[in-house]
Amino acid sequence: MDPLEVELRTRFQDRCRFDHTERLLYSHDVASLPEAVARLVRHVARAVVQPENAEEVAALARLSAVHGAALVPRGAGTSGYGGALPARDSIVVDFTRMSRVLGVDPGAMTATVEPGVVWTNLEAVLGGHELALRLYPTSAPGSTVGGWVAGGGAGIGSYEYGTILDNVVEVEAVLPSGQARRFDGEDLRLVAGLGGSTGFITRVTLRVRPKDRDVPVLAALPDVGAVQRLLEGLADRRVPLWHVSFHSCEYTARSQTAAGTDHLPADRPLVMVVYPASRTAEVEPALLEAIAAQGGEVLPETLAAEHWAERYYPMRLKRLGPSLIPSEAVVPTANLEAVLKDIGAAVPGLALEGQMIGRREAALLGFLVGDERTLAFTLGYAKSLLVLDIARKHGGRPYAAGLFFTADAAQVLGPEPLARAQAFKRRVDPGGRFNPGKVFPGQDPTLRRAMGLARVGRPVAGLVEKLLPKNGGRPADEDPLAAGKKGQLPADLTYHAFACAQCGYCRNVCTLFTGRGGWESASPRGKWYALREYVRGRLPLTGELVETFLLCTTCKRCNDVCQVGIPIQELWDKLRGVLVQGKGFPTFPPFEMMAASFALEGNIWAAHRRDRDAWLPEDVEPRDAAPIGYWAGCTASYLESDIARNAVRILRDGGMDFAYMRQDEWCCGVPFLVSGKWDVFEKALRHNVGEINRRGIETLVVSCPGCWVSLEHYYREWAERLGLEWNVKVRHITEVAADLVREGKLEFKQPVNARVTWHDPCHIGRHGGIYEPPRQVIQAIPGVEFVEMAHNRADGLCCGSVLTRVGEPDTSDAIASARLAEAEEVGADLVATTCPCCEFQLRVGGRAVGREVPVVDFATLVARALGYPAEDPTEAVHRMWAVFDRAIQLMTVEGMAWMMEQLMPEMIGRLPGAMNAGMGAMRRLPRGVQDGLFGMMESLLPAMMPKLMDQMLPKLLPDVVALMEAEIPDMPPAMRELMPRMMPRIMKALLPRMLPEVLPRIKPRMMQLMKEHVRSRAG
Repeated sequence: MDPLEVELRTRFQDRCRFDHTERLLYSHDVASLPEAVARLVRHVARAVVQPENAEEVAALARLSAVHGAALVPRGAGTSGYGGALPARDSIVVDFTRMSRVLGVDPGAMTATVEPGVVWTNLEAVLGGHELALRLYPTSAPGSTVGGWVAGGGAGIGSYEYGTILDNVVEVEAVLPSGQARRFDGEDLRLVAGLGGSTGFITRVTLRVRPKDRDVPVLAALPDVGAVQRLLEGLADRRVPLWHVSFHSCEYTARSQTAAGTDHLPADRPLVMVVYPASRTAEVEPALLEAIAAQGGEVLPETLAAEHWAERYYPMRLKRLGPSLIPSEAVVPTANLEAVLKDIGAAVPGLALEGQMIGRREAALLGFLVGDERTLAFTLGYAKSLLVLDIARKHGGRPYAAGLFFTADAAQVLGPEPLARAQAFKRRVDPGGRFNPGKVFPGQDPTLRRAMGLARVGRPVAGLVEKLLPKNGGRPADEDPLAAGKKGQLPADLTYHAFACAQCGYCRNVCTLFTGRGGWESASPRGKWYALREYVRGRLPLTGELVETFLLCTTCKRCNDVCQVGIPIQELWDKLRGVLVQGKGFPTFPPFEMMAASFALEGNIWAAHRRDRDAWLPEDVEPRDAAPIGYWAGCTASYLESDIARNAVRILRDGGMDFAYMRQDEWCCGVPFLVSGKWDVFEKALRHNVGEINRRGIETLVVSCPGCWVSLEHYYREWAERLGLEWNVKVRHITEVAADLVREGKLEFKQPVNARVTWHDPCHIGRHGGIYEPPRQVIQAIPGVEFVEMAHNRADGLCCGSVLTRVGEPDTSDAIASARLAEAEEVGADLVATTCPCCEFQLRVGGRAVGREVPVVDFATLVARALGYPAEDPTEAVHRMWAVFDRAIQLMTVEGMAWMMEQLMPEMIGRLPGAMNAGMGAMRRLPRGVQDGLFGMMESLLPAMMPKLMDQMLPKLLPDVVALMEAEIPDMPPAMRELMPRMMPRIMKALLPRMLPEVLPRIKPRMMQLMKEHVRSRAG
């Protein structure tokens, strides 16, 4: 093994990665480049390392010096200038784990943070101190403080506060020697704004401002000349604004098309100004007068607020692409009209926005919609360079140097600061190990020539573009039925893989990304990029990558923040079916166990169908048929039965007459839908739809949010596809209880003296928007002190259940720990929720991580207030998890190999007759001949084993069942009875897929016993 890899693994253990997929995902940024350019800069990182503190960054610097390896820093990869792209054979240093806010000083008006802090997270922390950021990038939900300081950017708030470098008090950075040094004053320019090429930023102290309400004002101006005159007039009068930006007509039109709105006028350029509410008396008269003087129209406050809320989404129009050709430049305000007119004439269709940097400069960001899979995209890329050339002609400059514009570094940084920084670079990094090739002049001459040729080739590009087909040469949409073929996916999945902006907004909220320790492969954007590379033929779909897709918790947090508006969670649902049903990848083994249980008994818990209604209280008598029905779900029926028992008490006490299907209620099927087993889901749906319709149920009251989302959303979608009638209204028990409380039909007799917080289940929260009903009911209960966790409602954290619970329990525990930590922080005595899976997960995960905050079901809490006895299924849950956890372990590759090793004598004794006869004949042969035949047999074993197992398995099944019973002594009686019937189905599903991985583990033992079998008889 490479000595550097050995040292990295020893020092960083699971915080360094060497697998190709992960390295690939850390080897790009947000930019979509023409293939001719991408080929020159596309280097896959040698390794990715995640340090946790400055000392570890220093250790990396010293290791790089010893081994001569280059280091490339990465915040969140949200810039498009190539600053985070790895040089050949370099190590990417990912600062994701260095994301702590180290201190806030209200007196000094400063905040000190680690470099991996995301801007919106910092703003939230500052809000608790009645402070706010002075400025932040438009990419604030995804970008990091360290990344923006290293890039030297400007953004929202730059009208008043300039660039980020104007607002940094002090930076601590690790130099290439491994020495840590602090920089302030003019020395800041020796490290800040240089992309990590002189030192890796490990701590930043920023100036902040008092918290105030932002007042946005949106005006439509007659033309770009009026825009320039307005900006100059506001500057001349020194109107104390905080932020000023503007948008072209094309930008407004295309952004609204992408967002599906048409509220704003798209026939005039728009100017947005924002100021603190405390300045209203000073700002408003002068602002309105200035707008009126230019013939502008102030748009309604509601439109201004909506437009301001979109400030983080400049790449929304990528949805129309699926790719964008960006261009960026900084121009003097005095020449803005000329610049905009020249750009409009030279680059028709360019969507342009501008942000003011101080009062005399504007940063322009332009977008052309395109498709990077086409020749037109490559040709159109030249136009982005034309925008920069026009800016230069009018006294402008590039926004940043990065990797692509190092020749312009003197313009970007200033001649004197550049010279000083170059001298410092030569002194501290003579070997050029820190982010080589970035910022400083002297980049790769091949890349420089390629950028030059792009300019020279513009006239040819324009001609060729006119000759292309109207779709620009875009590949024809793939047939969804061809999705099983190599390199193909359904058309919508392929399109969105390229439409993903790679902005990283989803990383900051992704449950799996957090639970897995912040690795890119677990984030939605990482998975979209992996699919993009798969379609391009540069990345295979490995089993490990498929498991990452399967592990998604379906929490839907990513949907709400996606800059492009991609329905990520819904497309992941579709992709899992494509992977499992279409491409034949295995789902997690526990779902095969659930499928076997469902096939036999209609539930996922290996329980008897006849016991499904055993939970029903004796004093509650539901009907067989009625307009209103109650749906319990599998987990409430068989395990956490307090949920169902108390739900029907709420209905009965509220005076509701309802039907219940008893044994005819089968699993809703959602576990099979989300695990890719669509055939099983369809079977469940067809049965349940038929039974519900037969009973005349018009409204179905549901306890389980997973069942709710299945019956409310997936059943509607699939029923239409399958031609089934499904007009049932689905309501959650919390909604019904809230109605009953509001109508005075529930009488609370018993106070519940506890500090209670509410965990929002994802499947009725983000999937269904049911947030207030449970809160209304809980707060109506006498004695309850209700408190909210830090993340709640649409921003609530996922519990990490089901897919991660059965697929990767350690990750699931980490996710549960984060949620329960929030409950501890608010001092909750009880965590109330309404999802059987959430309750199961928070109990099991809580015990695993030592955070056993009591968890209570909504219906049980309400029933306690109604005067019913308290019920707590916690210990039953832990007993059942111990059973299923061991069963899950036995169904892994390692577990299956262990079982086969235990049963190897029985396997040898049950070899098929023909093979037994052959081995009998071998006994009469000389030892040397036997050795040759055994060698041949060993080489043929991979091909022979599937057929051997088919023939041996029926005879081995009693032994398999006996071994499982011995390994799981606490197996419930029903599971013990069903196991002999379930195991044939489970093994039939698992063995063919597992054998290629199991066989290498058991082959030595198997060959040894076969030899002993032959030779003991021969002797």
